[in-house]
Amino acid sequence: MAVYDYDIHPHYSSKVLQRGSEDYERCRRQNANSDTPSRYPREIHVVRSVSDVSMALKRAAALKVPVGVRSGGHLFPCGALVHDGVLVDTTDLNRAIEYDKVTQEICFGPAVRVKELAEKLSSIARFFPHGHAPTVAEGGFLLAGGQGWFMRGWGATCQQWITRMEIVMPNGQAVIASRTENQDVFWAARGSGTGFFGVVTKFWGRTIPASQMWERVMIFEVRDKFEGLLTWAFDRAKATPKFGTDLNIATFYDEKFTPSATDEVSRDAKLLLGVFLMAYSDTQREAQTILGAYTDIPTELRACLLEERPVEKRTWDKVWEMQDEYCGSGNGQCWQINSILNDPSVPIERLIEAIKPAVCQLPTRSSSSFICIADIEADEEDAAFSLPQQKYISTFTGWKDPTLQPSIYRPMRERYKRLSSVACGMYVADYDITCDDANMKVMSDTALARFLRIRAKWDPNELFPNYKKFVETHDKINRLQSQCQL
Repeated sequence: MAVYDYDIHPHYSSKVLQRGSEDYERCRRQNANSDTPSRYPREIHVVRSVSDVSMALKRAAALKVPVGVRSGGHLFPCGALVHDGVLVDTTDLNRAIEYDKVTQEICFGPAVRVKELAEKLSSIARFFPHGHAPTVAEGGFLLAGGQGWFMRGWGATCQQWITRMEIVMPNGQAVIASRTENQDVFWAARGSGTGFFGVVTKFWGRTIPASQMWERVMIFEVRDKFEGLLTWAFDRAKATPKFGTDLNIATFYDEKFTPSATDEVSRDAKLLLGVFLMAYSDTQREAQTILGAYTDIPTELRACLLEERPVEKRTWDKVWEMQDEYCGSGNGQCWQINSILNDPSVPIERLIEAIKPAVCQLPTRSSSSFICIADIEADEEDAAFSLPQQKYISTFTGWKDPTLQPSIYRPMRERYKRLSSVACGMYVADYDITCDDANMKVMSDTALARFLRIRAKWDPNELFPNYKKFVETHDKINRLQSQCQL
């Protein structure tokens, strides 16, 4: 089988691709995860305008088949690939980025990538909290809520940064959704991810003056100090200002970045824990003060310290380079992601004990885990984005050897399944519509009920069916919780 490299600017011979053609297969497999599942849409519509989107939805309605929407292909389970349905690929839709000097808003299409947006913002000296990985597309990022830069103080990007959207609804009509127009659609779009019932063709977002990024890094060998390291890192986060800070913890093997022909972890591999701290401020001295809580490292933990880099200026290019090293795509690289959002009522000691297998027993040399201290407070009245995101805990399982499939998926699914007792749910972008084993709730129960009412109003013929998976998961979790209370 041919290996297709991940391309953020692919070109195809037609706007409607039929199964069996080379362009169809190349487009079908245009995902950040090279393990594209055996699901084949009846047609792929590579849309370039609102009218193209409208035509695609009317075509799906005429065929009586479901619709999947793809902006960048970074959702590893490839949920947009609805078998025998219509895939709406937005890679060419409103790809330009516009800035209005009067309103100080940016406007862009769903397939605009993080790196493209960052470059435009740098050129006009403005800031907007886009995603962390350079090739992630804004459509999927924002519909999931948006775990953007410096979210500890500024919240998820969908909350206070997105001002309106242009959306083609299931009937083929384009509407503007905002806090003053089609408020119900605006509420439902922000936080429903792959369950949303329309195709966003444009986003508008506010910006602020740009500042400078600064980074401080500490790398520890985990040894037998995992609990101590994580307890210390979480404790220091409490003493770190929320505004203008990005706090992340990662575990990975020391051989992760060493070229190898095998995915196997060597016997002498060392598990490392990195603390990556970012500040957004005008001066280095201010950044040093903001991140100063992490200066005091207990003696027993300092013995595990392998590298400590002081606060230094960080460019976007360096950020993209680091992201590509940790979670690069293309060249046959396959990925699975599992995650939870911690239940804030669970004691930290219990949380750390519970997540240890998931973040320390990494199955391959390229795998890694990430713990983002997000500190996001959800507002269910404002958006479907309704679960608290205090700590986002995830594991990226990476491999290239196709013989590892399908069993490679099982270990982390099992470990994350066991974390339901310490989780309030999961980030909707990580929801796996192909396997419900490790899925958690993606909204609160009341938010889901409200979402379903709005969805039924706008999509009565269920052109967009992925929401049904959310309902199945919520019902499953509620049954389990009821059984535990008996």
